[in-house]
Amino acid sequence: MKQVLVILWVGGLLLLGGCSVNQDFVRGVDGYTQIILPEYKAYIAKDPQLSPDTKRIRLQSADKFQQLVDDAKLK
Repeated sequence: MKQVLVILWVGGLLLLGGCSVNQDFVRGVDGYTQIILPEYKAYIAKDPQLSPDTKRIRLQSADKFQQLVDDAKLK
């Protein structure tokens, strides 16, 4: 699951790093985030091996990534 989030994060950075936003790419990433992020956030909440601080950081990262995708959809 970490690898998927890293891939999405890198994709988001590439998406926002360019001068123009490729809306096809944004829609594709958004489709994945709609499926993967809720499952990832549920996994984080249930994982007893993660400290509360780690859970908070991971949830904030997932929310920030979704915000980046949402912002890119508006461009």
